[in-house]
Amino acid sequence: MKFKEFLKKYEPVLRNVPETAERFFKSEKFLVYLVSLPLFGTWLIGFTFFWENPTVRKHSGLSFLNFIYFLTFLVGSVFVSWIPFAGPWLGHLVHLAGILIYLGISGLLLYNYTTGKKIALRIPEEHLSRLESYIH
Repeated sequence: MKFKEFLKKYEPVLRNVPETAERFFKSEKFLVYLVSLPLFGTWLIGFTFFWENPTVRKHSGLSFLNFIYFLTFLVGSVFVSWIPFAGPWLGHLVHLAGILIYLGISGLLLYNYTTGKKIALRIPEEHLSRLESYIH
């Protein structure tokens, strides 16, 4: 298929792509996906630019706590690795546990929001409420 034929065939669809993309990038759904992704620091975008949106703020807070949990496991793995003989292996296992917990909580946040289910994250939500009471 030649390019001009392609453009002629899909012109009605392609004409609305920029507006549709802009609407999606400004939607709450995209923002929650962005701050919940297992990438370090995406929670900061939600806290900095979208503080007034309660859903994005909640998911940013949970993602921030998830990051803090990972850093705790990382520091713990450093301390465990100082144990003689078995320390390096145990340190790697603690680090692996931190990675799996980090990815698991991120995936569960995305799953909860995407499907609309409310699988309770009791410990992170309790820590988030304590953090919010400390901030306010």
